[in-house]
Amino acid sequence: MKETGSIVSISGKTATIQLNRGDKCDGCQACSAFGDNTMRLDALNTIGAQVGDQVEVDVAPKEVVKSSMIVFIFPLLMMLAGYFIGVTFLPPHSEGVGILASLGALVFAFVLIKIIDRRRDPQDLNPAVIIDIVHSHTFN
Repeated sequence: MKETGSIVSISGKTATIQLNRGDKCDGCQACSAFGDNTMRLDALNTIGAQVGDQVEVDVAPKEVVKSSMIVFIFPLLMMLAGYFIGVTFLPPHSEGVGILASLGALVFAFVLIKIIDRRRDPQDLNPAVIIDIVHSHTFN
């Protein structure tokens, strides 16, 4: 999957890119649900692009699916497991206890995802790579 955007910051070999809203974004309001309607992505900068450059980024579709599974499916599975544990093992074995346990498991899932995300090395695990400079911002 290829996207284009502008580099807003660089840290080591990783660049933070503000992506342009493309055709795939038509009708989707996911970005506006989480703040200022922008999409940012960290990508490996092996070609020496600079802040302000318009770049093309390649993201492996396999990694997009994998990340989506972690962010969406894992919390859902944790909720189901929490409900089952609450109803089966926690007295008074009621639906209310199951619901509370499922909410606790959901919170635990997101905390676990956040901890794992902070511990990972973005240079080793980053599925996004800058492949081309579309427009350079530097002046010669």
